[in-house]
Amino acid sequence: MKTLANLVLAVFMIALVACGQSDKKNDTSAEDVKSEAEELVDETKDFVAEEFAEMEENFQSFKEETQGKVDELKAKSENLAGDVKDQYDKALSELEKQREALNGKMEEFKEATADKKEALAKEIKELQD
Repeated sequence: MKTLANLVLAVFMIALVACGQSDKKNDTSAEDVKSEAEELVDETKDFVAEEFAEMEENFQSFKEETQGKVDELKAKSENLAGDVKDQYDKALSELEKQREALNGKMEEFKEATADKKEALAKEIKELQD
């Protein structure tokens, strides 16, 4: 997300420099500036969309990997007995709760606006740890 902030800052600085130059030729029209600004906005939107899509893919991959591990642990717990099985099942239950919380945040992330996605991404990363 620092990359996004840096990109927005760079775009803003370029716009400031471009507006601050006093070129006596005046070859640049208001339409040219407007067109360039629209292009920059479009490129920024595309970049942000790509970043969020990549992040969503990473979250999905983590989700699938985690589900596979939980399934393996469930299979192993079938061979246990007594207190060990109870403790194992309790730990698995806790993992399931964490996985459900993670899934909920991931669903929120898919439906969130760009402003909210950054905060949700941080929450998801915390849940991954």
